Amino acid sequence: MPIELKTFNNKISIILLLLILSNYFFMSLGVFNLILKINTILFFLIIIYFYARNFKNNLSLKIYFLLILIICLGTPAEGWDLRSLYLFHAKRIFFDQSIYSVADNYAAFSHNDYPLLPHAFSASFAFLSGYWHEVFPKSAYSFFYLAPLIFLSSHISKNKYLILLSLIIFFLGTHLFDGGIDGLVAIYFVTTGYCIYEIFFSKNKENNNPIFIFSTFLFSICLSLLKNEGFALLMLIFLTTIFISFFEKKILFNLSRLLILCFSFVPFVIWKIFCYKNGISNTDFTFALLNENLFERLLVLENFLLFFQYLIISNEKVLISLLFFAFSFYLSFNKKLFYFVMVLFISYLGLLLIVYFSTPYDINYHLETSANRVVESLTLLLGFFSLYNLNLKVLNKTS
Repeated sequence: MPIELKTFNNKISIILLLLILSNYFFMSLGVFNLILKINTILFFLIIIYFYARNFKNNLSLKIYFLLILIICLGTPAEGWDLRSLYLFHAKRIFFDQSIYSVADNYAAFSHNDYPLLPHAFSASFAFLSGYWHEVFPKSAYSFFYLAPLIFLSSHISKNKYLILLSLIIFFLGTHLFDGGIDGLVAIYFVTTGYCIYEIFFSKNKENNNPIFIFSTFLFSICLSLLKNEGFALLMLIFLTTIFISFFEKKILFNLSRLLILCFSFVPFVIWKIFCYKNGISNTDFTFALLNENLFERLLVLENFLLFFQYLIISNEKVLISLLFFAFSFYLSFNKKLFYFVMVLFISYLGLLLIVYFSTPYDINYHLETSANRVVESLTLLLGFFSLYNLNLKVLNKTS
């Protein structure tokens, strides 16, 4: 990709991320006036500029996203998670004109402890229109995909990017247009993981520059503020980086950049302090549940069989992503990349095991109702880095 186009795409993705985060920042300050509307209008103007400038560039992405948007705007807001959790919080923000209204812990089933970044962004669409309408605010979750999609288009070859778009459709499915947050967690997880790998482990030092590190910082903040799972995944990325750096004896060399990027945890920590002070907690996972359920369930073999059956054995998308990953690294075995991805994969699988074994619900019920959603991060992780590995093989041959 020409350096001018790559720079343009990187700038567009950075601006979109800054506008999303500034929207959240304004709301956190109680600014629900013309400034918030201007911020949202700027977001749309940047997207129009991205489409208008050299329309043939990124053509596949532009058509792809336009179709997603049309489907999103043409379908009603359906599903328990969307109506009772995500749009419910966006609606509260719109009518209460505050992101802190969850302090009353009303409707605790709606996970009031979850960060509100995507829901605040959704509420800003309603503020722009002047009234609440579920379809238009729902589209905000689809617009949230655009920044990482534009960013990744600059860091993988054109042909493989078309394959990546196909993989995203296959692995994320309806979450691209139905307001699901798990798809967003997956794409921001993969994008952040890619950025971290490029900064700390890639032989190509082209991306090890302040602008790329700043992009990584913004993606990290967004990932942590999507859901509690996003913060957990960000922690796993950092712990994996520290783990590999330690064994490569490069921990001191990487320390300064790691410390800078660690500031991306601050907004999430502030939110959790707010929740703690107002007695808001997660009802599905607590340390008390670890004592009550985890150790008892670890002694039952059937629980492990259920866990792996739902998350791997009977999930065709996970099996396909594993086969694709194996095929990619059979063709070109990149040792460092393989270890980075596998440590992330296994550690997240281990974290999911702890969560499911600690659940206050029947483990079979919990797996049946949520397994297909949570594996999206795992499948996209394997799918993206399989393509990235093949892309590196081509680059190594041409260099």
